[in-house]
Amino acid sequence: LTTRDGTQLAVDVRLPSGPGPYPTLIEYAGYGYANPSGAESGISAVANLLGFAVVDVNMRGTGCSGGAFDYFEPLQSLDGYDVIETVARQPWVQHKKVGMIGISYGGISQLFVGSTAPPSLAAIAPLSVIDNSATTLYPGGILNTGFALAWAQERVHDALPASSTGGQAWALKRIQGGDQTCKANQVLHGEAVDLIAKVRANNYYVPSIADPASPVTFVNKIKAPVYLACQWTDEQTGGHCADLAEHFTGTSRKWFTFTNGTHVDSLD
Repeated sequence: LTTRDGTQLAVDVRLPSGPGPYPTLIEYAGYGYANPSGAESGISAVANLLGFAVVDVNMRGTGCSGGAFDYFEPLQSLDGYDVIETVARQPWVQHKKVGMIGISYGGISQLFVGSTAPPSLAAIAPLSVIDNSATTLYPGGILNTGFALAWAQERVHDALPASSTGGQAWALKRIQGGDQTCKANQVLHGEAVDLIAKVRANNYYVPSIADPASPVTFVNKIKAPVYLACQWTDEQTGGHCADLAEHFTGTSRKWFTFTNGTHVDSLD
């Protein structure tokens, strides 16, 4: 799928059983979502069982997608807009509208994409998300080496050009199998932003850096219906998700579920 600036994003279209057109969902993150063997850390299999078609998309700079990676830079949100509008126009998509699903990374991405207000976005269902990058990365002002820093290090590794020493294994397998498009799309991966250096350089909250990466500052721009579920005791993204609720002022159709439990319990 080609975005407005010519960057190609790797996608895998997973259709449910039976004839179309299908109610269709987008799952969007920097994990190996577009892996043809199955979305890595994705939940598209659940949606397929419920009768939805799912388009799994790898963010720019990851897997077989082109471009270079940076943590939720504006280009990623615009890419998401282009994905929504492109997929909605496919002949197998019911009503020419699409929704978004996803947990964790695939949930947080919905908040960024939703804030661009794509006209063909029917609804979003973000699960186990953050309210603010700082509350997960520097909770109480202390660097979270238990999860957030390790997660950032994994993103640095996964954003490298696919090889035996870095990048995403499924992309290397595609290249070794003769996928020339995937191979060509690795060319800018080496230009990814050094996320660890960025983390170290921003141990204090600098609004110009932190606000654009903090959903609490922009979810008011989301116009689509929202169903959000999070845990007070989430060991990965933290317990601040509920702070988002009062800020969803751009839509009158919104539902929130907050419970105790671990990171995956929103799937219940």
